[in-house]
Amino acid sequence: MQAIQEALDGIRNSFDFVSGANDVIVVHHRDGSVTCSAFSVQTSAHTVNRHLLGKQVQVHLNGQLIPLQMTIGQDGRCVFGDGTYVPQVHEISQLPLRDGRNSLDFRVGSTLLANAGLFSWKWSDLIVIVDIDGTITRTDSGGVLASSEFGQQLGLAHAHKGVCSAMS
Repeated sequence: MQAIQEALDGIRNSFDFVSGANDVIVVHHRDGSVTCSAFSVQTSAHTVNRHLLGKQVQVHLNGQLIPLQMTIGQDGRCVFGDGTYVPQVHEISQLPLRDGRNSLDFRVGSTLLANAGLFSWKWSDLIVIVDIDGTITRTDSGGVLASSEFGQQLGLAHAHKGVCSAMS
């Protein structure tokens, strides 16, 4: 029975083109206040993984469980208790953030739903933002399929040469 469940999970995950999370930016202002972008976490719960709807999502920061909890809504997007995508200011202020890049993992039990970066910046930090969505792959829709686990198993993976090394 366990083997059947694992096989079904593998098939389900191969067709999961929706799950993921966007990086989060936290800015520490001169006056001591803090603001952050939305925690945009999408799951395939509304299509493939319906058993996840309504489940609590634990948030891990740099490998440690933190007291932020989200719930998977009917549309598969994760929301905080107040129905928004942004935690309360006091919750963000209390997080043990490192300057620069931090890691976020979003989990239901031991199952990893998505991961993202959380960038903690001071108001005076100088940054460069580059948007390469659709640039690395041949096409957006083809890139989604090719970069999925299923596409990689079929040998469809493709990236324009030099883009990744130029960004590192």
